[in-house]
Amino acid sequence: MSDHPTQRGAGTPKERMMKIRSAFFHWLAFALIYPGMAVAMPETQKPKNDYNITINYELGMHCTGFDFSYCCILPPYNSIQSQVVKTGKGPYDLPKLLGADPNDPTVLVDGKKRMKLEYGHVDNTYSEGAKLYYWTVPYDVNGDGKYGANENVANAYWTHLYVYKDLTGANPKNTSKDSEKKRVGLEIPVPLDNGPAGAAVPSPMKGGHLHYTGDTGTIVFTKAPVLDNVPIVLTNPGIWDALGLPLTPFNDSTVTKNPLTIVESDIRPYQEAWVKLVDAKTGEPILDSHTGKPVMFTGTNPIDVPNCANCHANENANGKKYTLYKREFAFWKGMNASDYIASLKATSVSILQIHDAKHGTNFIAKYNPDSRSLSNRLGRDPVLCQKCHADNVIGVLQSKGIAEALTGQKSPADVPLPPLSEALHTAHQQVRPLPDSLGRTGTCAGCHPAHRQDGSLDGYPITPQGTNHYADADNRDTKGGCFAGRDVHSNPGKDKDGVETPEHLNAIGKWLQANVSQIGNGKGGKGLWCTNCHNQLSRELYQRDNITHAFRQEGETLRNKSLEAIALAIGVSEKELIERYIDPKVVLDKNGHDTPGKSGILATWAKERTVADIAVIAMKGGNPLIHKDEDGDINVTILSANPKTDPKSLKLPKGADDALAVPYDAADHGRDYWLAPGEPHCADCHEAPFVEGQGGVAFPINQPGKYSLMRYSKGHSGLACQACHQSIHGLYPVTPRVDTTTYKQAPQYNPDGSHGPLKCASCHETNAKGVPLLAEGMTWQGKKIGDDFDAAVAWMHANAPDLGGKNPR
Repeated sequence: MSDHPTQRGAGTPKERMMKIRSAFFHWLAFALIYPGMAVAMPETQKPKNDYNITINYELGMHCTGFDFSYCCILPPYNSIQSQVVKTGKGPYDLPKLLGADPNDPTVLVDGKKRMKLEYGHVDNTYSEGAKLYYWTVPYDVNGDGKYGANENVANAYWTHLYVYKDLTGANPKNTSKDSEKKRVGLEIPVPLDNGPAGAAVPSPMKGGHLHYTGDTGTIVFTKAPVLDNVPIVLTNPGIWDALGLPLTPFNDSTVTKNPLTIVESDIRPYQEAWVKLVDAKTGEPILDSHTGKPVMFTGTNPIDVPNCANCHANENANGKKYTLYKREFAFWKGMNASDYIASLKATSVSILQIHDAKHGTNFIAKYNPDSRSLSNRLGRDPVLCQKCHADNVIGVLQSKGIAEALTGQKSPADVPLPPLSEALHTAHQQVRPLPDSLGRTGTCAGCHPAHRQDGSLDGYPITPQGTNHYADADNRDTKGGCFAGRDVHSNPGKDKDGVETPEHLNAIGKWLQANVSQIGNGKGGKGLWCTNCHNQLSRELYQRDNITHAFRQEGETLRNKSLEAIALAIGVSEKELIERYIDPKVVLDKNGHDTPGKSGILATWAKERTVADIAVIAMKGGNPLIHKDEDGDINVTILSANPKTDPKSLKLPKGADDALAVPYDAADHGRDYWLAPGEPHCADCHEAPFVEGQGGVAFPINQPGKYSLMRYSKGHSGLACQACHQSIHGLYPVTPRVDTTTYKQAPQYNPDGSHGPLKCASCHETNAKGVPLLAEGMTWQGKKIGDDFDAAVAWMHANAPDLGGKNPR
């Protein structure tokens, strides 16, 4: 079959080069013999840079507070992730993806050249102090009742993570003994203004160099309820990174004033990271041969502040019952704080008081509203949610039991607290669904921030009183947000500003384009909303995948089926599939709350729902086969990370009599939240080959035989998908008015100045159609790709190595 991407017109790189050389010399001979008839060589495009340095943060969005004096839901954590491509110097020269000296992961090697990658952020060189209260907030990390060196919130947040030797996952003694573990925040303290791996691999806000993750990636360990030494791949193999920077959305020039006077319009959510190539020995910049200027690129590092204060600093959340927030607000106003800062302080007290009342905790039992302290008025250490609730997003896989959280006493019969994501989303979506006129929830943008780079709050999605600004309109009318009004999926101008190729949609994607998005089909629509991606359907599709080649979509999957077939497979009608899974809406009850059991939005966070299988484990007598380590901790035996593996094909270990696939929530109190089985995928809506690769390297974040998360997926020649497309929530091309940082990023690479994705000419010499001269002879589905840019892009995606995140050889 000629449409198989590897069959007709491929050959080895050497064979392809020989064909190109032959064609060139035939043209040259013709031109010399018949000079009057010679025609010009086809117009070509050449890379504009000697080196391309891609820059992204894998999530495309992040939000956190910046004052940890009382409580906070998430710690500061922004990475810079880069790949470095030496571009092709002619039609026969293949671009090269550059790695590091095996003996020094900070040294980039290009032949005999030895270089380093400096990094930083424009007008954002520090965090702690005027912008962040994190290291300066005391916390009894070791629990001895005293505050010693490095005992602060910045270290307390990460004590569940550990290594044995380094960040490659090495375990020389093959042990899980607690005394051998080097815990982040304890044995490995986190230096000031560094990421959590800073003591092992420095990642300072200023003056640092990117670190190459090699063939293993950056790995730490954590403990699950039934397994020690669970690997957490923080960064994929083959990436240059600065890990987990404590970045804030405040520029240096903004906070030269008293930090108490910061106002909401000071927030700049799309921080501008920069990476510069310098000589490894002298530190002198490497100059580009085209411009004579230093090889330096900028890119987006998104960080924002959530909107908790819009409800919790007024009567919206507190009503007449909870009043301590008023005392806190008044105190800080007396200290000449801005309304914004005073509201954030008041919000923390409100959240803790309401939590105590609803759940029996005693967070504010010692709170002293008359205290004059400018740090902590709680009379206790700050409340860190993940000290009780499991949260996969930071690698906490165990929840405390309910009784343990309330009394401090462990009990075998105790019931684990729900995951933090489930608890937060269920409570807020049910009680404050904030529907727009079309019934779509406004809580997404109401809680998650939607600040703009220009600082304007005009048209902000949640009002200061905590109501939906677009309640009588359409949420997608927003003037900006971390996704809506920003990302390619909500950019009506995408086809005029960079994309230029069809969407290649499956049945789900086609329905969404026709009925919701209406972008790309000439209807001038408004794009997708959050719940069109973040819904239970993504999990149902994932659970049924058993992929053998992701980009060709070989194996078992529902993703290439009709809506009727998908509905039948998951046991619902086609009408219910659409209304509850693809475009779920709020179902209001008489109290104005969303309705459990009826709302497809709440189904996404429900306790009773499909949870994908995590692995096949060994069984004995109908129960998991367990062994205990040196500390008496229980461990199960994983036989296959692909839960679709036939148990009969597996060799059973001694003592086992069977094997069984078990769900994520049997092994992880965080369930499937923020992992590949619980998040959206490109493959949910797009046809192959415009999909992610398989997982594997980052198990249990992703899995072999299943589609990986985009942020862990690699494509063409080992490039991260995000290298060419940018990160989820801010995919190229973004709208120009909201995220100006990302908007100006892609033109640094694209010779035609377009705004993304990156085109072939960024790295290759191409013909007038934009197709690399090296590949003109290839075919895709019977088409010669040299004359068809869309076919060339499809061929390139389909031929990507499907290695589960490994570096290609």
